[in-house]
Amino acid sequence: MRRYAKSHRTDLDQIEDNELAAAEAREPMPRNVQDFKNHPVYALERHLRRHEVLVPGAQMAGTVGAGSKGPLERIYRRRDVRIARSAETWYRMGREVKPGEEPVKILPKKVRRSRISLGDEDDEEEEEDPVLGIVPLSAGTPIYMPEQTELYRAPPVINGRVPKNKFGNLDVYVPSMVPEGGVHIIDEHAAHAAFVLGVDYAPALTGFQFKGRKGTAVLLGAIVPQESEEAVRAVIEGFGDLEAQMEEDRRATKALRMWSRFLKALRIRQRIWANVDPDAEEELEPGGFEPEKGKEVADEDMDLDDAPSDVTEEYFMEEDDEGGGGFLIE
Repeated sequence: MRRYAKSHRTDLDQIEDNELAAAEAREPMPRNVQDFKNHPVYALERHLRRHEVLVPGAQMAGTVGAGSKGPLERIYRRRDVRIARSAETWYRMGREVKPGEEPVKILPKKVRRSRISLGDEDDEEEEEDPVLGIVPLSAGTPIYMPEQTELYRAPPVINGRVPKNKFGNLDVYVPSMVPEGGVHIIDEHAAHAAFVLGVDYAPALTGFQFKGRKGTAVLLGAIVPQESEEAVRAVIEGFGDLEAQMEEDRRATKALRMWSRFLKALRIRQRIWANVDPDAEEELEPGGFEPEKGKEVADEDMDLDDAPSDVTEEYFMEEDDEGGGGFLIE
């Protein structure tokens, strides 16, 4: 639905949102358990999604029972609900978990149905993540609230040396992950330009492209020191001019090749007609046929059609009722 949303909000949109918020605030608390599901003001713990948690110390707004004999459940404010994410997800969003923070929730590991159907009880206890390395899976995935994270700061660029990970590139999922003292040049020729200049650089890893069950790293541009940015951009511009010149040379070579073919065809034609009378050449049509000779052949065909044939022809005689056998009856 994002494509149908307005690019900018007007004053009228703001007024409508305020009126809707005020109307929702005036609504009374629901009395049925099912009415709390996706309610804009109140929430029940049973209706929280997989990645939703309550903030520590959330105040209870009331209680509700599922029927006359059901146990009472606590009602909380929707504003006390937070979306928690794993450390890996926060890292891809440019944030990291603060030291010493305890996870607010442990998500149980999803069981693969393919393993159940095959009857394979031996499961993997850990997996290697492209960002965090080896992560244990037996205990589930710990998740953290936004209040437990802080902005990620990459190691700075010191003495023109760009920091790199164990794969030789640098993670730049969001612009805030660019290290201090460096600049992200988004161009396909950035790494080549830095290599030509002898400047230290690191390919920028901006995400992963998943196809099937395999992820491929997406490298976009490169991280270079700030003092080398102008020189790298100048070399990139030179690459663009060189590529344009090469394209022009390819077009010129193609045109010359076509002209060469045309001239060779003219020379072949000239060699063929070298020993032919010029007047006879003018009388001949482009197809190589003589019009007068063709007319004579056509006349001969018509004469042959009018000539008597040696084949016996069959014909029908009219029946004569007055006579028979060719004799007249008196």
